[in-house]
Amino acid sequence: MSIETKQTYMGENKTILQFAGDLFQNTLIKVKKTDVPEVTGKRILKAGTIVNAAGVKANDATAFGVVYRDVDFTLSNGTENIPVTIFGFIKDKSLPEVVTAEAKTALNMIKFL
Repeated sequence: MSIETKQTYMGENKTILQFAGDLFQNTLIKVKKTDVPEVTGKRILKAGTIVNAAGVKANDATAFGVVYRDVDFTLSNGTENIPVTIFGFIKDKSLPEVVTAEAKTALNMIKFL
């Protein structure tokens, strides 16, 4: 007997990964709604955003991981656990901004292609 689960994500189902399969590792971190800027009435943390271990956008030497998928905080009541890639191969062109050299050094288990 198999159990099927279904999750619905907002928008299109895009990927930041360069290769399909098990060539990546995610972990969950807590992100506060107040740390996600509001743009035109919505609070969306985009896939590919570089964040630190506290869940705050940090495209610098404090980088911890790359947000795995878009997360809509608009209706959130505060803090959400979100998937962050800490190991794998990431498509540069899928990211919302260019990753700095400092962030790439801090993300030493991620290869940007």
